[in-house]
Amino acid sequence: MLTWLRLCSNCVVVFKMLARKLQLANRKIALLITDKVGTMGCAYLFVVLALISFPEAIMSHDPLKIVSWIAQTFLQLVLLPIIIVGQNIQGKVAVQQADTDRETLSAIRDMATEIRDLGRQHNRILADLEGR
Repeated sequence: MLTWLRLCSNCVVVFKMLARKLQLANRKIALLITDKVGTMGCAYLFVVLALISFPEAIMSHDPLKIVSWIAQTFLQLVLLPIIIVGQNIQGKVAVQQADTDRETLSAIRDMATEIRDLGRQHNRILADLEGR
């Protein structure tokens, strides 16, 4: 019984280790795909790819097929990389704003410290003058 429990315990450890490695691999793959798909070059490539089936949709003269092509082919293919590019830009802007905010807060803290020190000096000078 004890051997079986030890074996089960080892299996759980191995399973958790494999799950972590798989999760890390999945993250790397997701980042790689996002880096490649999230470019304007990929958006242009998807436009060309989507336009391959455009003549067939138009020649059908079927409004449902045309709307379907626009919604399911063109918009989905082209908007995906453009949205990723936009999110990347927004992320960079947010980082820049955070850096600016951090610098501003640091400057405010430094000014507050300086004002406090000047107030203390002012109080000492007043105390010295009153003592004379």
